[in-house]
Amino acid sequence: MTSFPISRIMVVFWKREVRAVLEQIDVTEAKEALLTVRRRVEQYAWLLHAMETRDISEDRHFRRAWLNHFKLRDRDRDFCRFCTRWLEEHKGRRVSFEQALLDLYGQFGLLDPASASKLAATIDPSLPVWDTQILGSLGIRPWALEKSGRRVEKTIEAYEKLQNWYARYLSSRDGRMAVQVFDEIYPGTGFSPVKKADFTIWSILWS
Repeated sequence: MTSFPISRIMVVFWKREVRAVLEQIDVTEAKEALLTVRRRVEQYAWLLHAMETRDISEDRHFRRAWLNHFKLRDRDRDFCRFCTRWLEEHKGRRVSFEQALLDLYGQFGLLDPASASKLAATIDPSLPVWDTQILGSLGIRPWALEKSGRRVEKTIEAYEKLQNWYARYLSSRDGRMAVQVFDEIYPGTGFSPVKKADFTIWSILWS
């Protein structure tokens, strides 16, 4: 009997789970799942409001909420301060994933696409967050990028593929349904279609 590493089994499992949700949104399941993430929806709405109404560069309340929402609570103090200062400096401007990625790389010497995408998406909510499960379902192995001699270029190319996938998905029947169901449960949020779809997809996956 052939044995597989646990990590590989989990990746295969996630790819199947993600594809199943993406290929067919069950409206009843989605509505029930979305009700379980009300606190995260309210937290995200507060973050957007705070971005518009206060100086967040040294705002500890915002910093804690942002790190919690984007699951970055385990990062060190220098990283956390860099993020809120970067957000304050760039809010109201046009930003890109590439810019955030290179700024983080220049500051810490680490290629961190997940954190870079969260910075960029906070400024421009139409940008998706780096998602290893969705990338995996597209046949892209994010961990393999670390072994590439062109890590930065390959990472940016992978993110562009993720953006292209979201554009196609949001114009599909199931993508439109994911947004519509979110709007039925949480009307009038003003969130971007990308964020609405993400809330719907991940509320189902984690329910």
